[in-house]
Amino acid sequence: MAGKKQAGRGQGKPVIAIAGEGQHDRDVLRHLLPVLCRWPAARPPKIIEVKTPMRLKKAENQLAPRLERLRLLAQGQATRLQAQLAGIVVHVDLDAVIDEAYENRRRQLSAELRKAFGCDTALALAADEMEAWLMLFPEAFTKLNSTWKLTQQDRRRNLGTISGGSKELLKSRLTRPPYLESHAPKVIEKAVAYGYVTSCDPSRNRSYADFAADLAQWK
Repeated sequence: MAGKKQAGRGQGKPVIAIAGEGQHDRDVLRHLLPVLCRWPAARPPKIIEVKTPMRLKKAENQLAPRLERLRLLAQGQATRLQAQLAGIVVHVDLDAVIDEAYENRRRQLSAELRKAFGCDTALALAADEMEAWLMLFPEAFTKLNSTWKLTQQDRRRNLGTISGGSKELLKSRLTRPPYLESHAPKVIEKAVAYGYVTSCDPSRNRSYADFAADLAQWK
């Protein structure tokens, strides 16, 4: 464990690693991190990606070995860049609403993530999917496409408790042109550019608020 604790304290420019289940999800996090972390403009860390899919939602007995593999991949990239691994962000789609099971799963994953890494960690356990996070920024959809408008109900609802899936809900609302998963990074890019990320009410999706709270504790 001592060796792991030294992983984030080496010499060189700091790097932040992003890992997760898919490229679109990692792209969303890449846009969010500079806003939620508020790094000093003079020395922002470089963001790197672990492109190997990390499926942790149902890992159970395989969780520790998979996180160890993730640590080796992220540390290997940092070493090749002659940099120090200062933080790791891991995305996992919960594919379920926020309830007691969410609380238990987040507690377990967060604890194992901190145990595996010797640097700052943040868990993006998206309930139910990343699209529910995007719905925190309804105007961003309209900025991307003028025909895309969320209903007033969608703008008020608890986004962590959408039954049937947030992605399917968006597909039913945004039809001209049809919403696709590949639109997600473009939506969050608009949300960042127009200041919606800093002005939203994070409490409308507990999983997003928990993720932002993780990042707020980074040194």
